[in-house]
Amino acid sequence: MLWIFRHLPVLLFLSNIEYGNANNQCRTEVNIQGMALKRSVFKRWSVAAPHLCDVKCGQEITCQSYNYNRKYKICELNNRTKEARPENFLSAPAWFYIRRLNGRAPLGSIPDLPALSCHEIKASEGKDTISGKYWLDPTGTRKAVLIYCDMIKEDMDECKGDNHDCDPNANCTNTYGSYDCACMEGYTGDGHSCADVYECIRNHSCQINSSCTNIRGSRFCACQAEVVTDGRNCTERDRTMLFPQYYNFPGKRLVNHVIHKARLRNLDDCVLFCYLNDNCVSLNFKKYAENGGITYICEVNNATYLEYDLDLITDGNFNYHGSKSACDKNLPCQNNATCQSGFTLKRYRCSCPLGFEGERCEKDIDECKRNLSSCHVNADCLNTIGSYVCRCHTGYIGDGTTCNADVCQFYTVLEDYDRDVKNETLSGYVKCDDNLNSGWYRFLNISGITMPTTCPPRYTCGTIYPGWLIGDHPTVDEGEVIRTVCFSRGLGRCCEKDYFITVKNCSSFYVYLLGAIPCPYRYCFTYN
Repeated sequence: MLWIFRHLPVLLFLSNIEYGNANNQCRTEVNIQGMALKRSVFKRWSVAAPHLCDVKCGQEITCQSYNYNRKYKICELNNRTKEARPENFLSAPAWFYIRRLNGRAPLGSIPDLPALSCHEIKASEGKDTISGKYWLDPTGTRKAVLIYCDMIKEDMDECKGDNHDCDPNANCTNTYGSYDCACMEGYTGDGHSCADVYECIRNHSCQINSSCTNIRGSRFCACQAEVVTDGRNCTERDRTMLFPQYYNFPGKRLVNHVIHKARLRNLDDCVLFCYLNDNCVSLNFKKYAENGGITYICEVNNATYLEYDLDLITDGNFNYHGSKSACDKNLPCQNNATCQSGFTLKRYRCSCPLGFEGERCEKDIDECKRNLSSCHVNADCLNTIGSYVCRCHTGYIGDGTTCNADVCQFYTVLEDYDRDVKNETLSGYVKCDDNLNSGWYRFLNISGITMPTTCPPRYTCGTIYPGWLIGDHPTVDEGEVIRTVCFSRGLGRCCEKDYFITVKNCSSFYVYLLGAIPCPYRYCFTYN
């Protein structure tokens, strides 16, 4: 037969804790007696003296603070500070609380110490915390996710972090403190659960004298004498498919070549379903009783048994019906093009893969000359056979579709020699960084100069409170990392104030992402 179709009141007591090692001089700042931080304890110990509790805290990378009970000599390590969880900072006689400073990992800076929210990070680390990517676990699943935090709005983008429960067939839109889910066109629901809309049951826009068949997320219209081209209007289409009876095999099924499946009302719709899929050249179908009627399970294939006779298996539930395909292994479609049967006067056409064109897909498309590439404005486009390559210009780094200025080449030099921590500040000549523009900086233009990583004395570096970096500088492989800079008041108070910065290893020197800080603080360097 020939088928032709067309068609998502606390009182603070300051006290000094004595340590046997100078390296411990900056670990803690304030001893708050009669208070303890609750519901943040992750380890508990019995220790003989408070300084041993400080040692225990220093050995745990996630320790942010600790509680100590003088009477029972109990040490509790916390993974939060009182600033992060003020609601849990409670009166507790016989206890005192101490916040760790030296060596403390900033909240959200490592996967082992994720925050619940961007707000919690800012509360913990201070109002000058910069926007950037932080480790968060907003749902308490113990699976940290790296998410961008806008520290001005104190909001995270759940949609970008894929940290939402929107249905796969819904669009996720970020809102302040939350997100919205909305089902895509062709689906209905609350966005968290989206079901296919049966457009054929509702009012649809198929033309008169045409039939409507529902497909997932949409529908197609089958015209009597024409065939659909845009899903709604009937126009001429030159495709002819012949399903001869001698290619009909009851009890057989072609496997490994199914490209689409559907539940349809009759066999004619199954043939139409094949016809509307340009790569279909045969079909498998079975019928069964459902709700007092007959339903067909239709599978359309992109091959016939003539090319893959071993894939035609026995299956008593199915029937195989092949078309008289003009596609075979000897057709001249090139460059892995797909042969589609039933089109043009030749009875076939070649569907070209991306990057090729021509009647047989024999011509390479130069995406660069035609401005079809997705290369960044700061990248060069290089044509290849069937594709193209984007390469960032010198001085820029990225994958070619995104090219950012290489901070190891684009930075500002801080040329003040008096930033040396060995330079004593003269009376009346105090300098600050309160007018420093935000950007990447390098100290001098000499190798071997870095920000100090040990506590400097007060009144050095041409200022009153000199800055120093907590922790080691990163390796080249670590890329850009977040670090804390403390500003020393001297006399055992090594961290009068602290700020987040970003540091990058440029192989032979370091660059620092700095911003303005109030007087009398200043960023400093040392010779290594």
